Amino acid sequence: MNSIILLCLLAISTTVFAFPQAADQPAAPSGGSKSGGCPGGYSEGSEVERGRLVYTCTGGTLVPKACITQQLTRINGGETFDQGDTRYKCGPGAGGEFSYEIEGCVKNGKVAKTGSTFDDANNFYSCEAEGAGVKIVNKGCIDGGKRINKGERVTKDDGSYVCEETVNNGAKLILAGCSKGGKDYKPGDTFDDGKIVFNCTRIGREKVVPKPSGCVVNGKRLNDGDRYNEAGVFYECRIDNNQLNIIATGCAQGEGGNVIERKLGCTWVEGTAPAQIEVACKADGTNKAVKVQVRCNYNVGGGVYNLEPGTYRQVDKGYAGCVSTGGNLQTTSYPDEKAAQGAGLKSA
Repeated sequence: MNSIILLCLLAISTTVFAFPQAADQPAAPSGGSKSGGCPGGYSEGSEVERGRLVYTCTGGTLVPKACITQQLTRINGGETFDQGDTRYKCGPGAGGEFSYEIEGCVKNGKVAKTGSTFDDANNFYSCEAEGAGVKIVNKGCIDGGKRINKGERVTKDDGSYVCEETVNNGAKLILAGCSKGGKDYKPGDTFDDGKIVFNCTRIGREKVVPKPSGCVVNGKRLNDGDRYNEAGVFYECRIDNNQLNIIATGCAQGEGGNVIERKLGCTWVEGTAPAQIEVACKADGTNKAVKVQVRCNYNVGGGVYNLEPGTYRQVDKGYAGCVSTGGNLQTTSYPDEKAAQGAGLKSA
């Protein structure tokens, strides 16, 4: 420890103290009359203040007893006091001289020896020598009891945090980006987890979140609101309240490059005239859609004749019927009514 002989005035520095004698006072004698007190007319047992020291006349000698701080506070030998970030002790030094000794750094009542480290609720520090004194150096942040060095990056709660230095020898964990799957992303980056597309979005000055912005289908990224065709059903990639929803929106009519989306509830006609089938796109109750053959249409020059499944009717000079086989409908023509009835059909 640093030890400064109490023979000079207390310096303005917060780390170095010295205690010179006042110019109008003689130096403390090393001996004197044991019966007549100390030189200068001081009686046995009396206290004398000289400079920044308090002496006691003991056996004819002025013996140092206490120190006086820069704030004029009296500190007895062996006691400590704090000034700024430094803790001092009043007492004899290593060489026996009466002096202030630096015990270490102090912060929020905690004392740390020179060269050691210590924590508070938010940061951790080192107590380092500086000239004849000491100083407190902020080394980084505390998060959940773990030390994080300044400039170091950590990941938690889908966020990427950096311990950054702040004013007044402070440090703080700053949310600097997003994190998913062990990877860090900067604000503005787009990434996905194989199902959902995210944008790393800054909200306000200190908040950054991975915000869902679309979905991934067969390895392709789609934006919120985009639609795609899968197995004859159209789906919409939808983000609702930051949650991904895949919604069935309709059925696919046609194949290859001639596919048309038919919305849920719509009906249309498939097949070549005159024998055609009316088809509807219906929800199946599990967020899917299905094409359902509704009835048969017989389209001739005189108009379109609608036929419910299992029925027949006269069309021009012949008859047309709607036959259901294995759930599929077929529009069939018959030469006469007897043939239609023979096919198991009823008159419409």
